[in-house]
Amino acid sequence: MEKITTIQDDKLLNYLDGKLNELEVIQLRKELEASAVLQARLEDLRLVHRTLAHTTLDTPSMAFTNKVMLNLHSQSFPTYLSPKNGLLLLGGIIIAAGMLVVMITAGIFDQVNGPISLDKTLPVSQYFKQSLPTVSINGKLVVKIIVGLNLVLAFFILDRTVLKPFFQKRAGTQL
Repeated sequence: MEKITTIQDDKLLNYLDGKLNELEVIQLRKELEASAVLQARLEDLRLVHRTLAHTTLDTPSMAFTNKVMLNLHSQSFPTYLSPKNGLLLLGGIIIAAGMLVVMITAGIFDQVNGPISLDKTLPVSQYFKQSLPTVSINGKLVVKIIVGLNLVLAFFILDRTVLKPFFQKRAGTQL
């Protein structure tokens, strides 16, 4: 199947706009006679050209922008998450924290202690001339920090999705 180049497409658009000289028009008509694909493309472009030529765009009134800007703050929407989704997320966080606490008490992370040499973990020789320091890691401490952050996140979600909407509704000032 014959493909139309961007040059041919531009010629067809210029032809419809009346921007071609006589020689270019004659050459384009010869190409159109030889190619059914080019003729079909011309008809498609002619339809679009006619539609755009006879369509007028609506312009908004002079006060449109002012009306929109004034109405932006007329409706307030709740700024909290759905209690149902919040409770599901809260439940998942509590389960994850509980599993981590059980794993800590079982001593699973006691073995994850010791130095980690960054020279062996990264392709350092290509990028650094000096050797990188060794980092000491305590697996139990890292997991305790993760559990703590998990619980802080759980309390934040509890506050935003359950407690705040409940007390706002109770006070009659629900936004």
